[in-house]
Amino acid sequence: MRRWGVVACCLLILLAAWGLPASAENSLVQDVRVVNTGTVPADEEFVRSHIQTVPGRNMDAAQISRDVKALLSTERFTTVNAAMEPGTNGVVVVFAVNPRVRLSDAVEVTGNRRLSGRKIRALVELQPGDVVDDNVLAVRTRKVVDEYRYRKRCPDAAVRWEIKPVAGGDPGVVTVKLTVSEGNRYRFGKVAFEGNTSLPESDIRKAFRIRPWWNPVGWFSRPRFDAAELSAGRQIIRDMYLQKGCLDAEVGMPEVRWETNGTLTVATRVSEGISYRLGKVTVEGNTLFPASELAPLAVTKSGEVAADGTIRNISRAIRDFYGSRGYVNTVVRPARDSSTNGMLDVRFQVTEGNLVNLRNVVIRGNARTRDKVIRREILVYPGEIYNEVKIGTSERRLMNLGYFDQVRSYPESTRLPDTRDLVFEVEEKRTGQFMVGAGFSSIDKMMGFMEISQGNFDIKGWPYFTGGGQKLKLRAQVGSRREDYELSFVEPWFLDRKLSLGVDLYHSRVSYDEYDVRRRGTALTLGKGLPWANRLTLTYRLEEVTLSDIVDTNTYFFVEDPSREFRFNQDKERVNSSLTLALTHDTRDNPFVPTRGNRMSVFSQASGGLLGFDTEIYGLGAQGAWYFPLWLRHVFSLRAKYETVDSYGDLDQVPVDERLFMGGGRTLRGFDYRNVGPKVARTVTSEDGTQYETTHPVGGQSMAMVNAEYWIPVVTGIRLAGFVDVGNAWLEPYEFNSGDTASSAGVGIRFDIPGFPIRIDRGWILRKDDQYTGADEIVFWVGYDF
Repeated sequence: MRRWGVVACCLLILLAAWGLPASAENSLVQDVRVVNTGTVPADEEFVRSHIQTVPGRNMDAAQISRDVKALLSTERFTTVNAAMEPGTNGVVVVFAVNPRVRLSDAVEVTGNRRLSGRKIRALVELQPGDVVDDNVLAVRTRKVVDEYRYRKRCPDAAVRWEIKPVAGGDPGVVTVKLTVSEGNRYRFGKVAFEGNTSLPESDIRKAFRIRPWWNPVGWFSRPRFDAAELSAGRQIIRDMYLQKGCLDAEVGMPEVRWETNGTLTVATRVSEGISYRLGKVTVEGNTLFPASELAPLAVTKSGEVAADGTIRNISRAIRDFYGSRGYVNTVVRPARDSSTNGMLDVRFQVTEGNLVNLRNVVIRGNARTRDKVIRREILVYPGEIYNEVKIGTSERRLMNLGYFDQVRSYPESTRLPDTRDLVFEVEEKRTGQFMVGAGFSSIDKMMGFMEISQGNFDIKGWPYFTGGGQKLKLRAQVGSRREDYELSFVEPWFLDRKLSLGVDLYHSRVSYDEYDVRRRGTALTLGKGLPWANRLTLTYRLEEVTLSDIVDTNTYFFVEDPSREFRFNQDKERVNSSLTLALTHDTRDNPFVPTRGNRMSVFSQASGGLLGFDTEIYGLGAQGAWYFPLWLRHVFSLRAKYETVDSYGDLDQVPVDERLFMGGGRTLRGFDYRNVGPKVARTVTSEDGTQYETTHPVGGQSMAMVNAEYWIPVVTGIRLAGFVDVGNAWLEPYEFNSGDTASSAGVGIRFDIPGFPIRIDRGWILRKDDQYTGADEIVFWVGYDF
């Protein structure tokens, strides 16, 4: 706007000069006047101090133009104009200025009901001290009108403003009052697509994010129906037609019509064309490789829909075939050959690139991350061919490290025509985190936590200790029922091999109703990635375990087998030396809130024996979780788990802290925490001689569980859920009895807050495992889904 104002001022100066006599350019400046065209006083001395045009000098149009620019550059004037008038002894130069005013207080808002004053002030983005005028307010209030029109569906909304000087104050300071006229609110009526026969209305509504009344997402968010969203919806609809083989489909620009009956209609016209099916698919232009090698890349099913995605995939496969063999800049263009009765023959025309070799691999942009950390993720090396497929995979591997905001690769020419340098240019981001917070869970009660982590740690990188690709985490969590302290270090390339080494030091204390358990120790973990999304880990753990604050030291008897005794104070202090081997298969799309894929694992664990010390137990287990994406971003998940543990050697029974418990938010919701499964009991005589039986859960030596859950996204970071849980724990190892399982069902809500996710579940018990099992209907805890 300022640039056009300067151009206009220059034109005014030239026009004024043409209106003067021919000798005006050589005339003297008789006088210079300053005229105020604004509503607040202008500082005339300030104006004169910034111009070079003064009385007594020859009139210079170029200098006057520079004076106008100088005044505008001070940003104290909304507009500056210059004009020349003939005088008695020369020329009078007149500078007309409109001083800017500044806002004294927050913008006042009246007349608003559907938008809060805070929201409106956030849209206009004006703070005390900002410059305001009619032009500024015209632009800023447009955002408010658009919010009413497209979000609140008030097409007649209008905003008027009033600029008032502050009474008795600085004349350059004003207040602004916005008066909102909201008008009537329209409701959504229908989607009117003329010419549409192939797409159901539900798909069209989804393209514009119009949810049916029963979908909770629509209760919390509404489509805007502005130009950007209509254009995006139009592209989505066209893509739907392309995937149906309607390659000639044309979709008009949708428009919003406000009907007289108080509804709005999203309307557009569609020309679908023919829905093609693939006929003969051929490849031509190939000279470097025989057709027999390229033909398998273009194989399609007879009569398959000629979807745009299918055609693109074939083009990409052919291009990757050449790219993986070093032929750079190969171009593949699909062309329609002929069409008969809707059957479309497609030719893929190949323009073969040149064979290129790699001279050097260059890393740029890494100020902290060491070259070594980047190079070990790159799959191509100097002297090899320029493999475009491996280069693309290398880019993705570097992005997956989490150290960079952006990674891009490109070739650089060398003196040799068939040789290139490959450049990986990275843009680093912050990799350290500090988190502190407090929370509450129905299991751990009140708790506070602090965590310091560095995802790109370098143990040798003094003084900043970053850039080595290692991971360091220090976490402390203290609550009314538990406390945890952990120091964790991971080297993902141990001995410069794709072998991870993890070192953990920890101390924990957990209070249960019957006893407290304290564990402190260390763990060493070696992990190796295997093909097909598999990973093998071996963990050695050495820890000291202490039971304290035992509620009852009397002898109890198992409810399931009264002939067997149990005492809580047995094995109060011991040392556990264990080795665990686990194999994991993980194809989830997200490790925290997955929407597709699966994660399965099996493990075996042994303590004591050749590993020494006084805990001789072993355990086996397997579990799996599967995630299935459904319509409207809904997700169905299924989780199953089986585990068993047993003692051997001199140990008579499995220690109580190593037994398997069920019940609570992480296993069977709706039941008391750890209350499902084997229990012990004894008869107690009170002071008045009354006898009663007291029971306590002690866990089992085998357990099984199945959990099914259905997620519904509401808004970003919030999900609703419905679930069914089935499972139990049994007294003997390797035991499983489907006839005495406990089960529950319920609903919940998930708040996916990064670093502090919250789950709230309401469970109803469908069936108990025994009469002693208690209920806990509301489960509140912090953590991701299992």
